[in-house]
Amino acid sequence: MDKGFTQAPIDSASNAPDASGLRIAFCLPEIQRLQQVTSGTMVDAPYIQQKSIADSLLARGHKLTFVAPSDLNEVVCTDDLALSKLAVRTWSASPWFNLASKAAWWTQQKLGIPYLNVFANYRHFDACLHCLPGHDLVYERNGLYKIDVAMACKRLGLPYVLFLDADEIMEHDYMGKPITGILRWRAKNMVRYNLNAADCVICVSEPAKANLVTNWQMPAAKIVVFPNGVDVERFQPYPATRAEIRATLGVETNPLLIFVGSFYGWHDVTTLLEAFAQVLVAQPGARLALVGDGEQRHAMQQRADQLGIGHAVQFTGSVPHAEVPRLVSAADVAVAPYPMMQHDLWLSPMKLFEYMASGMAVIASAVGQIGQVVQDGTNGLLVPPGDVTALAVAMQRLISDATLRARLGRQARIDIKQKYSWERYVSRLERLYAAVIAGQSVQSI
Repeated sequence: MDKGFTQAPIDSASNAPDASGLRIAFCLPEIQRLQQVTSGTMVDAPYIQQKSIADSLLARGHKLTFVAPSDLNEVVCTDDLALSKLAVRTWSASPWFNLASKAAWWTQQKLGIPYLNVFANYRHFDACLHCLPGHDLVYERNGLYKIDVAMACKRLGLPYVLFLDADEIMEHDYMGKPITGILRWRAKNMVRYNLNAADCVICVSEPAKANLVTNWQMPAAKIVVFPNGVDVERFQPYPATRAEIRATLGVETNPLLIFVGSFYGWHDVTTLLEAFAQVLVAQPGARLALVGDGEQRHAMQQRADQLGIGHAVQFTGSVPHAEVPRLVSAADVAVAPYPMMQHDLWLSPMKLFEYMASGMAVIASAVGQIGQVVQDGTNGLLVPPGDVTALAVAMQRLISDATLRARLGRQARIDIKQKYSWERYVSRLERLYAAVIAGQSVQSI
């Protein structure tokens, strides 16, 4: 059966058919965030990641239809993110369906039952039944409480690839905001439904794969690990703008360290600030730029003041992702601090790849798969997670040794270009798509 890709030749490296010109339904939990990332009005790492993948697929000649809920009722189905064209709905738009939905919600409110997304999923399922046919493959980034795409793929018999970059139920537990009661039961059942429906599940790390096998009883044969990537043309050294960017940060020849990320519990900004306070004793001219926003930003500003280092630390707030490459390139050292975690499941940090592609000397916490990317003393420095003194020593070492910084930065960029570019990622993704469509094993991809 013609599935829209070239059946031959067979890729000798993966034994998968060569894919060309696929028609891909690119499904996401929300459409607005992807549109905001596209317009540069939002910095959201998961959607930057998905936009990078989509852009690379489009550049390689594939046709994408973006499919995502616009609200609890409607689904956007469009090949142009500037046009929020709604998918057709039929039976879920009928008066009897709307009446049943209202009656169920009224009953749940009376009984104190939380909203369970039952009717919303059926509305979205109805929309997917109309917008997914005609595609060679459906790719979805998983979202909590969402099974509409998986349901439609099962009904339509379409190849279905699920991207799961984190166990979101476990992530809520880690953040101290656990999903509880019937809502947790519902969430687990929906995740399990999607996992079972998928022909292949993509995750970002080996610990994430182990979690799927151990805790979700997923067959390892249909799970593949795709670490994140980076646009190596966008993230590169920018010597021509270095002085200008440093001037805007109030830095001249001062040693400048940079952190880019969100201020949440899995980014150990507390340890970074405490280590930087030690650095300032020996290097009073050093400066630290913290780029990003999040729920702990105000607390981190207070902590910097408590440590007496507020004068040397600049919190820039959120900046458009398009501006990040030049900000990173203007620094001397980039830091990716993480705490000791019980679970490392989501750790394939794009910021690390972006630092390294920029030719930065990097210091990173040795957690999760970071040790597979950063080879200590070769393309960066590794420190134990949460170790203030070790981090301070590493920062002081790089500040004091320009030759070491240059050597680590050069090798970092070489390694990232060879192993972690989005181009390389999407080339592998194409082989995966072709194997799924052909019903072949994905383990050699």
